[in-house]
Amino acid sequence: MLTPEILTQQYASRILFECISGSRAYGTSNAHSDVDIRGIHAQPAVSFIALKPPQELIADDRHNTVYYSLRRTIELLTSANPNILELLYMPEDCIRVDTPEMARLRERRQLFITRQCADTHIGYAFSQIKKAKGQNKWINQPKPEQPPRKEAFCHVLTRAALATRTEVPCRPQPLDDTGIQLAHCHAARLEHAQDGYRLYGYGGRARGVFRGDVLAVESIPLADEATHFVGLLFYNERGWRHAMDDHRNYWTWRSERNEARWRQQEAGELDYDAKNIMHTVRLLMSGRSILQHGAPIVRFDGAQQALLMKVRSGGFSYAEVMAMAEDIKAECALLRDQAELPEVADFGSAERLLLELTEHWEQRCR
Repeated sequence: MLTPEILTQQYASRILFECISGSRAYGTSNAHSDVDIRGIHAQPAVSFIALKPPQELIADDRHNTVYYSLRRTIELLTSANPNILELLYMPEDCIRVDTPEMARLRERRQLFITRQCADTHIGYAFSQIKKAKGQNKWINQPKPEQPPRKEAFCHVLTRAALATRTEVPCRPQPLDDTGIQLAHCHAARLEHAQDGYRLYGYGGRARGVFRGDVLAVESIPLADEATHFVGLLFYNERGWRHAMDDHRNYWTWRSERNEARWRQQEAGELDYDAKNIMHTVRLLMSGRSILQHGAPIVRFDGAQQALLMKVRSGGFSYAEVMAMAEDIKAECALLRDQAELPEVADFGSAERLLLELTEHWEQRCR
């Protein structure tokens, strides 16, 4: 598999474009901003008839450096992807590698300016709001280092509870409250009851109910049914797996995040992810520009840049930023009907452009 290092060191002739992207391109960076690299790489036409399709995305582990294949770039442009569209409008001071093929692609960039572009900018913007809310939950409800225990998702209706005549019957208890150790038990499937099992105690002779991530189902000898039965086990496996996903996502986020970005939230100074919310406003401004001027905004300056930096620094309340975002969204809805733009990109023209650029690169590199 190709990595950015292998691409740049061994296949540099395939790189059609490379730039510094993200906050440093938008004019919204600060001293703690990462350096994000985005690029486009070419693939020989013959590679598309191989049994194994060529690699469309070449990225490092944290996706700080990403190269898209030319084919994937054109495909994403036809679907009005905001992150790819901005590559065609990068400020000159951000461009590190440029080629004749990229120049031709920029010459034809109007092909990809459509009403759909405004729609995807708005859609991406409000997806950032959801992302900010989710990460805000992580700030306020951090996950412990230890992953969720399967036993915490188990409840037991004990043999004593099943047999009682004086207490309220059939009330499953959390496993941890029963004193039952699943390592000393075997489980048999409870007929006609999803996630339900009959539980039998075997002490030190048991192999345990859980073996790795799997609940092992045993065949219990008929002679042991009455003597070893300890109760009915109910295991919420779906809940455990969901909790494991949350735990993994949280700690992946913790390990990859830029620590300086979260200090205000963790100190209780902000109730939202200022950077994500800033990108909400940025995307909306860029979408509005497409409808007004037929081009997105990549590099912000003047009053717009000052506004974005104020959002990023936490200069507005969450309600104020949301009101601002809703106002721009409503303005875009009015502008959309008036914009003299096609609804979507012409797929045939985009496909011909892909072939033209690929052929031009192959001839240049022979």
